[in-house]
Parts: sequence; C-alpha cells; structure tokens
Amino acid sequence: MVKPKAKTTKTNIFEEVFLTWKLTTPEFRKNARNTMGMMVLVFMGACWAIQTAIRIAPVAGYFEDSNLIVEKSSLSLKLGDYEDDNFTMRIPEDWIVSKTGRNENSVLYVHNPDDLRYGIFIQLQSKPLMRTYDERNVYQRYANTNQEKYGIYSYAPVIRLGTVETFYGVFNSYTENIQSYLEEYADFHFPIVKEFKMVDIHNNVTTLTPEAKDDSSLRATFKTTADASQFSEETNGEGIFTGTVMSYDPSDVTGYYVVYGTAFITVPEDELIALAPTLLESFSSLRFKNGFVKQISKRKAWDKKAPDINKLFAESSNNLHKLWEERNQDYDIARQKWSDDHIERERACLQNGSKCYRAFRGFNAGYQGKKYRPAEDADYLKPLAGEIILRD
Repeated sequence: MVKPKAKTTKTNIFEEVFLTWKLTTPEFRKNARNTMGMMVLVFMGACWAIQTAIRIAPVAGYFEDSNLIVEKSSLSLKLGDYEDDNFTMRIPEDWIVSKTGRNENSVLYVHNPDDLRYGIFIQLQSKPLMRTYDERNVYQRYANTNQEKYGIYSYAPVIRLGTVETFYGVFNSYTENIQSYLEEYADFHFPIVKEFKMVDIHNNVTTLTPEAKDDSSLRATFKTTADASQFSEETNGEGIFTGTVMSYDPSDVTGYYVVYGTAFITVPEDELIALAPTLLESFSSLRFKNGFVKQISKRKAWDKKAPDINKLFAESSNNLHKLWEERNQDYDIARQKWSDDHIERERACLQNGSKCYRAFRGFNAGYQGKKYRPAEDADYLKPLAGEIILRD
C-alpha cells in the first residue's frame, strides 16, 4: 500500500519575516532599526557624493586651456566729460545727470538710467532732521497755525543720535518729507535706500569736524530697486556714504539737525570692489563754477564756518577715498567667497596673479593647463577680469 504524500503548504516569505521579527526581543528590533537608518544615511551620502562628482567634473573630470573660453567682465565703466551752468564732472558714459532743489539744497544725481542701483548722489545741505520727538512736537503745534513755514519740520524724521549712520537709516523718510512740502522735489526720483546696515566706518577730517555732532564716512549694505516704478522688486545694494551732521538752535522755535556734504555712491551688492575706484574718480572730478560757489557762500542758510562747496566736496572725496583704502579687507574676502559659492562658482587667477576670473564649480579640481591657478585670499580683493566658461 502506497502512503499518500503529506500535504505541503506554500510558504509566504513576507509572513515568515514578519513572524520572525515579532519573535525577536525589543532590544534586537531597536538595534535593527538603527542599523537600517544608518544604511539609508550612507546611501543618501553616496548619492550626494556621486552628484557632486558629476557636477565638478563636467568633462570626464579633466580639461585643458583648449577646452576653455574666457569672457571679459562687463563690470567696467568709462568716464566722459559733463558740463552745465553750475558745475563740471567726469561721469560714466551712458549715465545721465538729474538735478533738483535750489541753492544750498541743490541735488545732483548721476546714475544709470536703465538701472538705478548704479549711482552717485550729492546734496549740498540736507535738512531738516529733528533732534528729538519733543522738539518735533513743538513744530507740529506751530504748523497748526503756519503750515507753509513749519509743516516741513513737523514731520521730519528724528535722528536722536545725530550720527551719519542714523541719517542714512531714515534717508527715504527724509526725501519723502521734503517731497511732500517742497514743490521742486515733488516729482524727483531719489535713490531708494532701505534697511541700511553699516559694514565699516571712517572718522572724517573736514573743516566742520570740530563743530560737528558727527562727521563720518560709512560703507553699508541696503535694499534698493533697479527702477523708479512703484512696484519694483527690491534687491541688495552696497555703497559708501559720507556727511557732516551739524546741530542748530534757531531762536524762533527750536532746534534741528542739518547734514552738510551729503554724498554716496551705490552699486548692486558684491560689485563695489570692481566699480568703486572708477566711481570715486568720477566723484573726485566734481567742480562747481565760481558764480555758483559765490551764490551759495553768500546765503544766510550756509554756515559761516563751512568752506565753499568746492572745498566741502573735495574734503568729502578725500574721506571716501580713505574709507575705501582702509576698509576691512577680511569682510571683502569672506563676502566674495560667499558670493562665488552662492552662485556655484569658484575663482581662478593667471599664474602671475595679474587677473582673476570666476569659473564654473569644479574648475580648479579638473584643470590641467598651465595658465591658471586657484585664487588665494588676497586675490579676492581684485576686480574680476571676466568669466571662464567650458566649451560645448
């Protein structure tokens, strides 16, 4: 008699794994979960490493000079002569000069009409700026009876510290106030300077320094716009600023601040290293004509201790140059490195260091030519001569 075969049940491997897992101790399960977590992290790390390797080695990891194209930098300005009835100046080609104000309150704004982030701003005397809220309240009471005379003081921004930094911190409030009360400023497009943050400071030496509440030049970052549209997108800007804050106590009401020699140059953030020398050269070339100088010097609103406007702005120019020469270079080096990394670039220079370029990420790792070398810290203080691109 033949014995029947025993019935066999089909094994489900997932059920067996699950049952085995349930029979293990809690400690075993905890260790297993940790191990699997580590394996996932290792796998993700490997994927990141592969991705990075691909990114930094665009041509099988290696390339020579024949594989490269060098594009010259667009960050360069050429100066040309400008002249009108009141002044002469060498300004960047294709830039325009906008003017407003009268006499000691005159404004010159030299700028790129296609991008207002690039500019040189000059105002002979900026006023009024209030010293305290209590003094402004006094003007507000007087404005109730004589708005034409006191209105501009009644809403002038308060700079309690009386410093150049606090003045530029409220620069837009200042321009909005004078536009509200003085007809000549009403339709003028002042540069936008918001969220002003000082990076470096230089103590000025001017004729007014002994009498000044503050006399300094600053390097700063800020928010600005590329055009004058009401809905323009704000971008980061950078510049160097100067001025001399004087305190006055008129006898008829109460006191206020006046800033003499208001001046600054502005560019998009991270372009100051390339453009500051040329813009400072342009600013230094400013010369007011004799008739205009005498007209300002004779006015009662011009401080008797203040120099004529040519000397005032020659002193301003000297102080801006000193600020730039003595600036914190560590900041520039760190900022340029961050800027390169932020846009996935790196820097390389000619072997003799005479010119430096931005190159694609991975350039220094894969380059096998003899023309370039990786940038050193001191190289980040040099203007970029252009960009290195890999041939298709």
